[in-house]
Order: sequence, then C-alpha cells, then structure tokens
Amino acid sequence: MQHTQHLFPKRLFIAISVIIITPSLVAQSHYSFGALVGVNSATLTNTINATPRNGMVVGIFSDYRFTKYFGFEPELDYSMEGAYQGQEFIRTNYLNVPLMVKVFLTDNFNIQMGPQFGFCLNTTGKATDIDGNPYNIQSISDINPFDFDLTLGVGYELPKGLMIQTRYFIGALGVDKRGTLLNDKTTNQHNLNSVFQIMLGWKF
Repeated sequence: MQHTQHLFPKRLFIAISVIIITPSLVAQSHYSFGALVGVNSATLTNTINATPRNGMVVGIFSDYRFTKYFGFEPELDYSMEGAYQGQEFIRTNYLNVPLMVKVFLTDNFNIQMGPQFGFCLNTTGKATDIDGNPYNIQSISDINPFDFDLTLGVGYELPKGLMIQTRYFIGALGVDKRGTLLNDKTTNQHNLNSVFQIMLGWKF
C-alpha cells in the first residue's frame, strides 16, 4: 500500500508536466489554451444490465496545430465515472490526462485518438466479491487508483474559438482489486471504465 501511495504523486506529477512543458518543446505558430465543460455517460464493462452514471467533465487544454492536417491536444480533466447495478454501485471521480492527436479532414472537422491516463481522486460504493461476500468501497485503496484508457472521438471547431467534441474511451486496466465489482459473480472478468463524453470548449 505504501508503494502505491508513493507512486501516485509521481505519476500524477509526470502527467501534469506533459501539459506544462509541451509549449516549450513545440516550435509552431498555431497554439492556444482553453477550457472545456461537458457531460459523461459512464458505465463498466462485463456487467449485467448496469445503469450508467451520468456526470460532469470539466477541464483545461492546450491546442497545437502543427500543419493544416495535424494537431495535438493535451488536457487535464475532472471526470465523474462509475455505474449502478441493483443494490450495488460504484462512483469514482478521476483526474484524467488525455493526449489527443487530431487529424483534420476539413479546416474545422477532425477525428481524435490517443491514450488517456487516469488518477482516481475519490470513490464510494457497494459491491460483492467473487465469493459472494458484500463489501463497501470507501476509498481509493479499495480499487485500482490508476487507469489507462484508449480514446477515440471527433471534433468540430466553430467561430470565435468555440469547439464541440464527442469521445468514447475504454479502460485497459480493471477498476477492481478483488476480481469483480458489478459483474457476473460466476466469472472473474475485470470491470473496465467505459465512458461516452460530449464537451463544449473555448479557446482563449
């Protein structure tokens, strides 16, 4: 546990540093900062009739346009995630760092893809382990505090710095530590974050 606690601030520092130092590493003219706000529809994979947790996503970003066709957008987002299934549920709030490569098909429309690093800030919930024993989720020590997601989306840039984006990301690491959270207790498949987002951004 102490090892995990020591790794958390180190990994978070590295992820945030990507956003802070990138401007000094990229020599190009089309660069801007911005903020975004939107909604999540989040659930977990390998569940049975789980109900999504709808929540908020809010963040800041840097936007780089290298050429007419390629751009890069690192972000720092607060994201509300989780799912509900009967009497069981999990609510997790993450600090996510997506690193999105943007391919412009027109001057305004782009497709986006890239990795995302997630750091759980807090969590609560009720679940049952693989042996059928109920337990409470009270802190990030009860789940995997880190996540790594694969992200795909599209975006459209509007006049006066406005932009709209929609994305889907799925985790590559199980949220659970006990082999199960809200899934079928006859299996031992990990629950992965699965989140659909719609966001409105504004470039300063």
